[in-house]
Amino acid sequence: MSGHIRAVIDTNALQHNFGRIRARAGGARVMAVVKANAYGHGLMATASALAAADAFGVARLEEGIVLRRAGITQPIVLLEGVFDAQQLERAAEHRLDLVVHDALQIGLLERPQGGAQRFVLPRGGIRRCARAPAGPRAPRARAAPADASGVRQRAR
Repeated sequence: MSGHIRAVIDTNALQHNFGRIRARAGGARVMAVVKANAYGHGLMATASALAAADAFGVARLEEGIVLRRAGITQPIVLLEGVFDAQQLERAAEHRLDLVVHDALQIGLLERPQGGAQRFVLPRGGIRRCARAPAGPRAPRARAAPADASGVRQRAR
């Protein structure tokens, strides 16, 4: 025995489970979070199996680019957001939506060349990516108004 651990993913079971989640979600949109190489199960294999998802969530910019280049047309949400103008430009080039965690990220979006079409400010929960707000204005106070789903559209 080699000592290597191997997981075999049954894509039929994955699709069945996704269908159960969708049924329980009612009319809500369902995002498949495939960050960290789909939690070690293979980014593209998992995304292909979950092609019925309304959107895909990734942690890193590179993961989103891989999905987009592979032909994924659904929204791809960059859960950690971006951390500099170059990343913002690349996210916009590949039509990635952003989660915004702090004032630095809001500042990037406020720049005229800030390219993101849509972004989300989480109400709580995913705080691992967040840093303390810088300056007197918290990020939520500086952001554009959200629609009913919590998605904020960048004003052009």
